[in-house]
Amino acid sequence: MPEYQWKLTIVERNLLYSNWINLMPEAQERILEEAEELLRDLPLLDKQRLLTFLASLKDTEKHLHHKIQQIVSHHIQKNAHNIIGRTLLSSSAI
Repeated sequence: MPEYQWKLTIVERNLLYSNWINLMPEAQERILEEAEELLRDLPLLDKQRLLTFLASLKDTEKHLHHKIQQIVSHHIQKNAHNIIGRTLLSSSAI
């Protein structure tokens, strides 16, 4: 087994989304640094596989960002609608 294989295995395992979300932000940053270091010296097939792991995580993170943004926007609009409704009711009571 090549010497880099143990590090590659750990990095790939941590880039799996189910593991990634359990990492602290500092650990996520370190995994990305390790991946970047590995990419400099990996053989082509291992490099392509690691890039695939990174790309899949990037796509997942984008999806979550969009989903989170939708949830936040929905709740902000809902709260604004409730505030406007209560303000109008208060104004009519005057």
